[in-house]
Amino acid sequence: MKISGNELGLNNLGLNNLNNVYRNLSTKDLVNDIINYGEGLQGLRGSVMVDTGIYTGRSPKDKYIVDEKSTREKIWWGPINQRISEEIFDLLYGKITDYYNSTDHTKTYVFDGFAGADSNFSLNVRIIAKKAWQAHFVKNMFINPEDDSLINFTPEFTIINASDVRNDRYEECGMNSETFIIFHMERKIAIIGGTEYGGEMKKGIFSVLHYLLPQKGVLSMHCS
Repeated sequence: MKISGNELGLNNLGLNNLNNVYRNLSTKDLVNDIINYGEGLQGLRGSVMVDTGIYTGRSPKDKYIVDEKSTREKIWWGPINQRISEEIFDLLYGKITDYYNSTDHTKTYVFDGFAGADSNFSLNVRIIAKKAWQAHFVKNMFINPEDDSLINFTPEFTIINASDVRNDRYEECGMNSETFIIFHMERKIAIIGGTEYGGEMKKGIFSVLHYLLPQKGVLSMHCS
């Protein structure tokens, strides 16, 4: 349904006064938007096909975690869990919020749902995207809410996908490319730019669970 961004608290993320926000649209509505906006094609049996460009898989060398005090001693830093500074995160976060705030003439899609079937350990997730197919993707990947479970829903981790935004200052920032997937665990938010690959959203939430669940006594999990 259409809803004010401020009503969802998106203004607290720096996404100011967005009025063209659609929350938890049906599969039918998302597929219609995918087709109508030229994001993809529909196959003979109804499946939607999308071209993700040069990225047909994840981009692990472009994935970073903000080095801040709440996580500094809890993460095994190295070539997999790459550090990035708060300053660089803020720079790119600003590019993403500017992008959303300047494109309110097009739809912003919000998916609110759950990661993990065990209610004792599940995570309330919010995915924000500018493309219908990305909202469709996460609707398939995560647990959809029942009609009344969105009442007083509070996201415990949010991903803002701005796949059209690129970091043209990546060399100056000491990064691998114009693409970035950055997690700020203390602020419970991640940003994605420069890649169309949908799996960054799915694996991103799985990475968050791998960080949070051991702290709750869950010592191992498998995500295919």
